[in-house]
Amino acid sequence: MQDKPSVSSESKMRSYLKMLKVYGFIALGILVLFSGFGFLTSGVPGLLNALNLGLIVCAIGLPFLGVIISITHWSGFASRWGEAKYKEQLEGKPDDKKDQDW
Repeated sequence: MQDKPSVSSESKMRSYLKMLKVYGFIALGILVLFSGFGFLTSGVPGLLNALNLGLIVCAIGLPFLGVIISITHWSGFASRWGEAKYKEQLEGKPDDKKDQDW
């Protein structure tokens, strides 16, 4: 039986941080696009209004993206944890097996 190569926690953390960096760049891009469009259409007041609108869009819309990123990143852990709990319910805890006499 061949084991899957385990991915170290450091590389998982690096990939998670890369995803968070992308999340930050998306938020920055939204703010720049909204504020640039607001400045081009009506000057400084439009810039401030569009910047506020961009902050609202980031505050409401991007947490959903963060949830999706977290789900995709941590889903492997959740499935392994669930498998261990299911096995524990079926077979009992390993500590209980040590006390049994065969």
